[in-house]
Amino acid sequence: MEGRRMNQVPLFSSARELGNLIVISNLIDSALTKILELQRDQTALPSPVQYRVFYPSPKCTILAFVSSPDCTQNPLPGQGDLVPSPLFDFLCTEEYPSVSINGAALTIFTSLYDHLSGLIDELTVIEGRLIITGHSMGGSVASLFTLCLLEVINISKPKCRPICITFGSPLIGDFGLQHSNWNSFFLHVVSNQDLVPGLFLPSGRSPPTSSHSQTTGYKPFGTYLLCSELGCACFDNPDLILELLKVISSEVAGGLRDVDYRKILINIKERAIFKGLQQVGERFADPLSAGIIMDLEIIGFDQTKLLRHNIDINTVIRILGVEARILAHKNKASDAKKLNDIKIHMAQLEWYKKKSKDLNKGYYDCFKNQGSKRDIKIEQYRGHLTIYWKDMVAQVQRKPQKEGASFRTSWLYPGTTYRRMVEPLDIAAFYREGRTDYINNGRSPHYKLLQQWYEEDVKPPSRDKLDSKKLKVSGILTEDSLFWAHVEEALLSCESLKSANSTLEQRKSSWDNLVKFGEYVMEQIGNYAVSPEIFLGESSFMKWWGVYEDYIDASNNSYGSPLISFMKNRSYRLYG
Repeated sequence: MEGRRMNQVPLFSSARELGNLIVISNLIDSALTKILELQRDQTALPSPVQYRVFYPSPKCTILAFVSSPDCTQNPLPGQGDLVPSPLFDFLCTEEYPSVSINGAALTIFTSLYDHLSGLIDELTVIEGRLIITGHSMGGSVASLFTLCLLEVINISKPKCRPICITFGSPLIGDFGLQHSNWNSFFLHVVSNQDLVPGLFLPSGRSPPTSSHSQTTGYKPFGTYLLCSELGCACFDNPDLILELLKVISSEVAGGLRDVDYRKILINIKERAIFKGLQQVGERFADPLSAGIIMDLEIIGFDQTKLLRHNIDINTVIRILGVEARILAHKNKASDAKKLNDIKIHMAQLEWYKKKSKDLNKGYYDCFKNQGSKRDIKIEQYRGHLTIYWKDMVAQVQRKPQKEGASFRTSWLYPGTTYRRMVEPLDIAAFYREGRTDYINNGRSPHYKLLQQWYEEDVKPPSRDKLDSKKLKVSGILTEDSLFWAHVEEALLSCESLKSANSTLEQRKSSWDNLVKFGEYVMEQIGNYAVSPEIFLGESSFMKWWGVYEDYIDASNNSYGSPLISFMKNRSYRLYG
C-alpha cells in the first residue's frame, strides 16, 4: 500500500499551486497596476477602447488596454455575434479551417488596426519581458493584438516572449480559436462575481469536459485563473471552464457591475488555505480527487452548487484525472529523450534491413513472413515510430499556417525517411492479413500528409542529380513508400489473369493494370528511385516477375516493354 502511494498524484492538484504561484509573482500585479493607471487617466475619446505602452524597467514593457464603462454595460446590437475575419485567417489550420471572432471586439480592434500594426512592428524587436494586458472588452482587444503579434515573431528564438493577461474579459472566439497552438501565451483572470466573462455564453448545457461538446458558439482558450475571496485556482480544460462560467452567469445576482480585482488579488495573497483530506469526506480520500474538490471549493464551487447545474463531480474528477496522468506521462520524457528514442528505433530498423538483405529477401518480405523473433521485435519499433510521427503530423495540423509551414519544413527530411522506411512494414502487415487495395483501404492519413508536404517542397531531380543518385543507389531506401503496395496488387492481377474463374472483362482490367505497373517500375528504375533490394532472389518483386514471365511465355504473348527487356536481359544485375 505504501509503495503504491509513492506513485500517486501529489496531494494538491497543480491548478491551485499554479494559481498561487501566479498570484504571488509580480506579473499580475504589474499588469493590473498599469490597467488601473490607464483607467484613471482615461480620456473621453470616441473609441470605446484606449491603450498605452508602459516601460516600468529597461527589460520590461507593458501594453495595457482599457474599455469605456458603457462598452459592456450597454451592449451594442449584434455585439455577441461570432464573425470570420481575413485578419485572423492565419489561425486556420488543416484540422480547423475556420476561426470566428466576437463581432464587437473585432470591430474595435479593426478600428485601431492602422495604429496597432505599427506598434506590432515596434514590439517585435524589443528585448526582455513583454506583458500585454487588458480589462473587460479591453482584454478582448489585448488578446486579438497578442495573436497578431505571435503570428509575426519567431517563437523559437524570440527576443521577447510575450504573455497576455486579461481581467474579466469576455470570451472572444469559437472552436477554431480554442484549438490554437498558442494557448500557453494567455492567462485570463476571472472573479466568481464577474458576469462579463460569460457575457456571450452559448445557450444550452452540455456535460462538462465532454470531448463531444458543442463545436459551435463561444469557447474558452488559454489558461483561466478563477478567483474568489478564499483563493484561486488555474484551469485549462476548456469544457470545464465553460461550465464554471455558466454557473457564475446564473448564480451572480444584480447584473453587470465593476469588480475590484485589486482587492481580490490582495486578499488572496494574504491567505494561505490548506484543507485536510478529512474535510472532503472519505469518498474522495485519494489525493487527486481531494485536490480537485478543494480547488473548486476555494473558488466558490461546492458540490451542491455544481449539482444544481447538472455538473457531476465524479465526471470532472475522472476527466481531469486522465489529463493529469497523460501530462505526468509526457513529462517523464523530454523532447530530447523522445527524439533520441526515435533515432534508436530507426537505427534498429536499419540493422534489420541489413540483416534481411543477407537472407536474400529484403526487410519487406522478412517482416511480411514473420519467420523469426527478430521480425516480431521490429513490430514494436514500428509501433513506437508510428505513434511519434502521427503526433508530429497532428501538431503541424494544429499550428497556425505560417508556423506550421516552418515546423513542417524542419521535419521534412526525418519525416520522409520514416515514411520510406516504415510504411512498407504497414503494407506488409496489410497484405499478410489477406486484404487488398492498401492505397485506398489501408493507408494512414499521416502518411498521405507527409508525402504531400514532401512533394510540395521537393523539385524533380535534374540530370546532374540523377547521375549523383546513380552512384549512391546501392544504399538508398525506395523513394515511393507505396512501391510494395503496387507490387502486391500486381501479384493479384497475375492471379486474376491465370484464374479460370475470371471474366474477360476482369482479365482485361488485370492486364491493363500490369501494363501500367510495368511503366511505373521502369520509371522508378530510370530515376534510380528504387533500392536494388527489390531484385533480391526471394523478394516479392522477383516473385511477381517469375509469375508474370511464366504467363507471357505460356500464353505466347508477344507484348514487349522496357521492363520486360530489362528483366529478361538480367540488366538489373548492373543496377546499383
